[in-house]
Amino acid sequence: MTTQNTPHRGIIVVDLDGTICEHRYPAFGEPIAGAKEALQRLKAAGFKIVIHTVRTSSAFQAAGLYEAEVNSPEAVSAFLHKHAIPHDEIWMHDKPLAIAYIDDRSMRLVGNQAESNWHQIADALLPWEARREAPPTPSPTWLGRLVDKCTLWK
Repeated sequence: MTTQNTPHRGIIVVDLDGTICEHRYPAFGEPIAGAKEALQRLKAAGFKIVIHTVRTSSAFQAAGLYEAEVNSPEAVSAFLHKHAIPHDEIWMHDKPLAIAYIDDRSMRLVGNQAESNWHQIADALLPWEARREAPPTPSPTWLGRLVDKCTLWK
């Protein structure tokens, strides 16, 4: 844990599902190997750990899918405490400012005026038929369920 002598180093925003725990929505998945220990090290070094998860999004309420035992900050907090995963806050609003974001769905743009990885980003987001690569292996079933839930909000 941080002490009075530990300097504040900044905020790190961490996603929950797929980053701290396995994707098992609506249940909470098992913790991912190394997540707890890495967050403990970051916390001890003086970073503020903010959990930002779609589970607490108002979109669940708007779609009539909100379930307090799954989507509430209290449910997320209970899961984190049960597994002794350090955190300072569970953020329920737009993504907060931070020095780093740790997420299983991130895409990082790398490049400049002459060359970049935008083509790789587009390929990752496009359906496989529109990509310049071979068809992917079948998606896991949890991904199909998540896509189905997200399309309900349109």
